Amino acid sequence: MLDQEMLKMLSDCADGNCELINDIFDSFSPEAEELLETIQTSLEKKNFENLRKSTHALAGICGSVGAARMQQIASDVENLIKAGELDNAARIAAELSGNYELLKKEIHEYQESLGQY
Repeated sequence: MLDQEMLKMLSDCADGNCELINDIFDSFSPEAEELLETIQTSLEKKNFENLRKSTHALAGICGSVGAARMQQIASDVENLIKAGELDNAARIAAELSGNYELLKKEIHEYQESLGQY
């Protein structure tokens, strides 16, 4: 779920500062969870414009931490909405929460591997 090249780039940018890397991931999680809640609410209300905006934002923050799989799913949802394929968009958007749970585990394992968490 995490792009290894992006993790290396984060580490290089942080000069290997594990605390800074952990701070990046620690700030990512609450924002991602808030967006996932908005996505769920948007799905329930069939508010596809809000769903599009929320998946766009989620794709952006996922890209910034190397969460490649989540970024791709969120981008796919946004593109399906733009194409008017609302049923497919809703079906794929429903996969985001489960993928996020897997991502959280992988982030935690990565943070533990840094030896500072």
